[in-house]
Amino acid sequence: MGQIKLGLTPLPQISQRAYRKHCGVVMQEGFIFNDTIANNIAIGDDDVDKEKLYRACEVANILELIEGLPLGFNTRIGQDGVGLSVGEKQRILIARVVYKSPTLICFDEATSSLDANNEKIIVNNLNTFLKNKTAIVIAHRLSTVKNADQIVVLEKGTIVEIGTHDELLNRGGVYFNLVKNQLALEKIEFVNNNN
Repeated sequence: MGQIKLGLTPLPQISQRAYRKHCGVVMQEGFIFNDTIANNIAIGDDDVDKEKLYRACEVANILELIEGLPLGFNTRIGQDGVGLSVGEKQRILIARVVYKSPTLICFDEATSSLDANNEKIIVNNLNTFLKNKTAIVIAHRLSTVKNADQIVVLEKGTIVEIGTHDELLNRGGVYFNLVKNQLALEKIEFVNNNN
């Protein structure tokens, strides 16, 4: 029987440079360089594209913070992001991947250190940015994944459910219980914060 050709190139035939050009990752914690904010976002670009830089920072909801600094994008940040909060570091890392604009992106708990307001804004911005891209989003916060085309629910390393947000809610299974429990926790936090 003959081999079926789908027009795809086998991975070993793709150079690492070409592969990396099309891939991006935002981890829960990433590396921040002892350099300017602009150079931390536009890594490897000798001539930073200002329009792309501004757009990336808008998507990551950090533009206002940067423009409020005395030196703006020329502000130096220390090794490992000294001088930035954990949430600000995450937003710099998100801006970095948006600036690069790869076709395949993995977000691994990329919004875990953000407050609810920043997370909501960034997730909405990313939904627009990710059109015509492939994104793998690993998250415990269900608000981060509810708009995904397909949600894969894992339990102890095993796939237990696959579907859209609405499909999984209608099944009343593991995902439904996760959503229900998370909503209950958010309600408790809201009540506690308003007392």
